[in-house]
Amino acid sequence: MLFTKLVNSSFKRNLRVYGPYLVATTMLVAINYIFLAVRANESLKKLNTGAATSALLSLGFRFIFLVTIAFLIYVNRFLWQERRQEMGLYSMLGMTSRNLQWLTVIEKAYLLVCSLVGGLIIGVIFEKLAFLGLGYLLKIDHVSQSWLVPSALGETVLLMSLLFCLIMVIDLVKLHRMTPSQLWRPQTVKVKRHGKLYSFAGLVGLGLLIWAYYITVTIKPRISAIAHFFSAVLLLTVGTYLLFIIGSIVFLQFLQKQKHYYYQPRHFIAISGMRQRMEQNGASLATICLLCSSILVILFTSVTLYAGIGSTVKSYAPQNVVINSQRPLTAQQKALVNDTAKRHHATLTHQLTYTMAAPRYGYWKDDRFINQGDILHMDKQTSSSVILLTTKEYNRITKQHVKLADNQALAYANNKGHYGKVTINGHTYQAKRLNHYSLYFNPDHSIYTPSFYVINQLPKGTPTTTVTSFDYRMKGTQKQRIKFEGELQAELNMKNGQFTAKETISSLINGLYGGLVFIGILISLVLAITTTIVIYFKQISEGMADAERFATMQQVGLSEKETVKSIHSQVLMVFLLPLVGAVINLGFAFPAIRQIMIQLSLYNLPLMITVGVIVSISLLILYLVIYGLTTRVYRHIVEQ
Repeated sequence: MLFTKLVNSSFKRNLRVYGPYLVATTMLVAINYIFLAVRANESLKKLNTGAATSALLSLGFRFIFLVTIAFLIYVNRFLWQERRQEMGLYSMLGMTSRNLQWLTVIEKAYLLVCSLVGGLIIGVIFEKLAFLGLGYLLKIDHVSQSWLVPSALGETVLLMSLLFCLIMVIDLVKLHRMTPSQLWRPQTVKVKRHGKLYSFAGLVGLGLLIWAYYITVTIKPRISAIAHFFSAVLLLTVGTYLLFIIGSIVFLQFLQKQKHYYYQPRHFIAISGMRQRMEQNGASLATICLLCSSILVILFTSVTLYAGIGSTVKSYAPQNVVINSQRPLTAQQKALVNDTAKRHHATLTHQLTYTMAAPRYGYWKDDRFINQGDILHMDKQTSSSVILLTTKEYNRITKQHVKLADNQALAYANNKGHYGKVTINGHTYQAKRLNHYSLYFNPDHSIYTPSFYVINQLPKGTPTTTVTSFDYRMKGTQKQRIKFEGELQAELNMKNGQFTAKETISSLINGLYGGLVFIGILISLVLAITTTIVIYFKQISEGMADAERFATMQQVGLSEKETVKSIHSQVLMVFLLPLVGAVINLGFAFPAIRQIMIQLSLYNLPLMITVGVIVSISLLILYLVIYGLTTRVYRHIVEQ
């Protein structure tokens, strides 16, 4: 009973710490439950992309749970700092080590129960809303939802209980290793003197960051692009921590050695104050920077992919149905197409048949295309494909009257194309850029962007493919149109690489990218909660440290106005550094993300820039709101 009263009184005294902590853990429990409940929903299994969406949800849940683990262990350090002196006082008043351990167990049990009860109530309420949102993104007409998902409930309770047990064990080990006097004595962080090795580590951090940026800027649209991007992410993570923890100190030390600059009153206060702050907060600021960077990259990527579904589908199917075959459709196959259309009350329009060269894969070396052959002969150097089309076929399907000499060509590419003097298959052409080609598409659905070249005649021995495409008008739902396209493919007995249907591929991409947006939003929410709490606790620790700095600075002769101005400018600079770093990281990640999106047949650069700007401004506003709200706690502590 006594232990319970002590824990309750501790919660009341330290409400400014336990309150936000409980809100954050409650939200994390709710989001973990929502992920598990949505993943278990039977409606997903009925979708064409059900397996892929479930796999994405499982991957997203693992990531969120890892963030939850890291967050709770990280924030528990602040709770421990808040409680350690209290524990030391209890120990001096006669409590045994066993008594203190019981206090710790009861405290963690309280926090676990409150987090689970609150989180599961919120999770059950918002799980339905979350699944309706996912249904909207995936274009699901009818969804089946149960009031409660027992499997998700049980898994959430089990995982969170294990996690709180881990945190409790960490606290018990700390308690066991410390004497009552160590518990009671407040921790002080002194500015250390660092040697040449420390400076070298700072330069290594800067070097790793530059290396990471170089990789992202120079990534080519190859099969290795994603692997290179993740290697850059790893370098960026290590480099950011080294730069914030060590590089900032090395830079401030350098400024301190510039005596003419450092010993001016304004610079002396700012530099010495900033150095002490960076000594204490380097790791936390690096964490905030990486969290903000993750939010930007995840939201930018998922929202851009979803917003660009229309242009992605068009790059696969410029018309409702596109058929690639080695020879034109036979009379029997044409009859099958017409019969299937009649059965589904579909009217075929804009029918086209034309011959073009089969896509050749390879890479560009200056203005020369190195031809590696068909899609089966790709390797790590492969970065693009080339498709040749004769002027005769081009004029027929576009109803134009283009005339070209044998050494001339018209070129069109959605991505960066090669124009001017180009050499393809041993023939040199002067290629003029085409501004528009309505029948541009990616025949093999490959990750490499095709470039179309219109020339007078195909070189002898060039493999060709016949394209048959048409639109159709049909009343009914998307499901009925997909059924028509599926039957048409089955009747013609064609593989997916030969037959592309707009509604079918739109449904597949919607299912995949809709799931990505849903996961991206929830992951960003988790990261935002984590960032908010980290900033909040850093404001508390800064407030406690600055309360002493205020007294010291006024004792050495600074006015209250000068003291407030100096300290607030330092705090603002410290908390804005991670945001500036995050925006810079997104800026350098942009070229790499664009190359990966090009491999997914999304070439809309204006859309990417628009989404990037909107996401960055949104994060800036959110960050400043969070900073403004948490600053109130900081001011309250300092004013006390």
